[in-house]
Amino acid sequence: MKSAVLRRSPALLPAALAVAACCLVARFSAQVLGFVPSAPSVSSSLRTRVAPRVALAASMRDSEGNKVREPKTFDASDASSVARTVTVEYKKRPFGVLAYAPSTNGKGAMIWNMNENSRYPGDPQGQAWTGGAKQYMAVKSIAGQDVSTWDFWDILDLLDDKILDNSAGIFQSSGSGAMGNKPAELPVTVEYAEFSSIGAAAPAAPAAAGSSEQFVDTRDERFKDLPKDATIKEYKIPVAPPTYTSSVVEGLRSVVASMPEPTGHAGPRYQGKASLNEASIRQMLAQFKTGQILPMKDAYQLAIDAFDILVKEKTLGRVNVPVGKKVTVVGDLHGQLFDFDHMLSLAGFPSPDNQFLFNGDFVDRGPWSVEVIFTILAFKVWQPNGVYMNRGNHEAEMANHFYGFFGELEVKYEKRMIDLFAEIFRATPLCHVINDEVFVVHGGIPGPDPRVWWKGMDNQISFDGRQIQISLAEIENSNRFMEPNPDENPLMVDLLWSDPKGKDGYGPSGRMSSGIYLFGPDVSRNFMQFNNLKMTLRSHEVKAQGYRFDHEGAYPLITVFSAPNYVDKAGNMASVAVLTNDGTKMAGPEFVQYSAQPHPDVPSGAYAVGGPLHPENAAAR
Repeated sequence: MKSAVLRRSPALLPAALAVAACCLVARFSAQVLGFVPSAPSVSSSLRTRVAPRVALAASMRDSEGNKVREPKTFDASDASSVARTVTVEYKKRPFGVLAYAPSTNGKGAMIWNMNENSRYPGDPQGQAWTGGAKQYMAVKSIAGQDVSTWDFWDILDLLDDKILDNSAGIFQSSGSGAMGNKPAELPVTVEYAEFSSIGAAAPAAPAAAGSSEQFVDTRDERFKDLPKDATIKEYKIPVAPPTYTSSVVEGLRSVVASMPEPTGHAGPRYQGKASLNEASIRQMLAQFKTGQILPMKDAYQLAIDAFDILVKEKTLGRVNVPVGKKVTVVGDLHGQLFDFDHMLSLAGFPSPDNQFLFNGDFVDRGPWSVEVIFTILAFKVWQPNGVYMNRGNHEAEMANHFYGFFGELEVKYEKRMIDLFAEIFRATPLCHVINDEVFVVHGGIPGPDPRVWWKGMDNQISFDGRQIQISLAEIENSNRFMEPNPDENPLMVDLLWSDPKGKDGYGPSGRMSSGIYLFGPDVSRNFMQFNNLKMTLRSHEVKAQGYRFDHEGAYPLITVFSAPNYVDKAGNMASVAVLTNDGTKMAGPEFVQYSAQPHPDVPSGAYAVGGPLHPENAAAR
């Protein structure tokens, strides 16, 4: 089919093909928010420890900043309350404990939430579980040091359980315990105490009247019809740290500097930002299409240079398009190199007259994800103020493990590069606003507050789930340096995963996991009105024509998808959206449509788990 530039039609386009463009939700970490104990000191007697619970119930928070609804009183130093101990050796951070909580006197550290599985052999997030640690066990000693009576934050400073999981909150980056403890060296042994029925105290009494801490009230008229097994969680937005430093990236700088210069390499090269221009990137793309890749040292250096730019950007970025100039918004690419190159031949390369915003899902499934992402990073380093990137749901560790990008990195380069790209994706902004008018995000609009969910939710259900709108400033200052998880950072999950629907209100998504929502036209309209926006562009779903006006009217929400014949089976067209500053507003979008291009006989998913080119299968051969 001949490529064409199409303008918006008032009629809705045909419905999108039912092809899943997502993976299982990954695990997460969220920023650690401060807890300042306010209880008076108490004795070790269970009888005398009960009284302070009422006063503390209103202000108790776990290590992730969540309210502790039923704080417990415990003392791992009290032998009479300990049923047994379990010792686990950790070789890598994070350990797999998602949250710790203090006793009601602000001392001790109890496992409050944890991963109760191991996703794959050697998964660091499964260490605690496979080692025998359980929820409600308390830390007794670390590296042989009895810490059972220490203040909560002094224990967490020593554990430093999240620093290599890159949530990098204030506590993790600078420490908040009075002792000023440095992280224990790895490997480290942690001894946990499991309490008897007497040792683990009963839940605390409800918060005192007049407390500013309010829990969701199921007597609320909005939730009166909820079934008994419904879960209701507050909507929290973890705040970004002032700065973010990656130990992975810092550790690689000297390693890359000491790598030998490639000799006899006839393929593409990267020798610093000065080596990049339109001609060099065109040559790089042409060589990528013939099977040549960047040499190891060049690849690492380009990735690190791109990280250094991305990490300084805000979670919500701003794109300024001058009068008479345009911006091209590119949807899902999914490693389809030959289609990506064809799109560039139609839409042009990034330039001062034509800025580019890549709207997530650069990688996975397509067998040239490495080449696509290195081209985008080259664009970003070449024109840092004219090329922008939004994270998609496939820029996540779990997706990359199962759907091919990590396998492809290991085959084409080495396994060590996986951690670097995990950092790059965590540093990638979640959304952008163009000229204060157009909101661009991979998934969708912030979801319901509180988060309401129950098993067997009907896709026809709609509910009005948000009374207070989220501002662009809140998104801009939110923490993105983590993996997506609906419990830890619901805002991130909404921005990366949610989808529009035709009926007003929120509803449950069919995307395989709780905590993911659909949102109706009233939701997108309310969000845009509150933030003085005029349009939302998003991606995330296959559309038969490459784009679709999912929500019409004065506040349109439009999906643009840029991977034609997705996974070599969908048969869809692809498009990119072009917006132009006409002097009064951002006009458009116009859509550049294109169809799939011939490519070498390498199937989609070749590097995914179970695929013919996955490193485990290659090793078996």
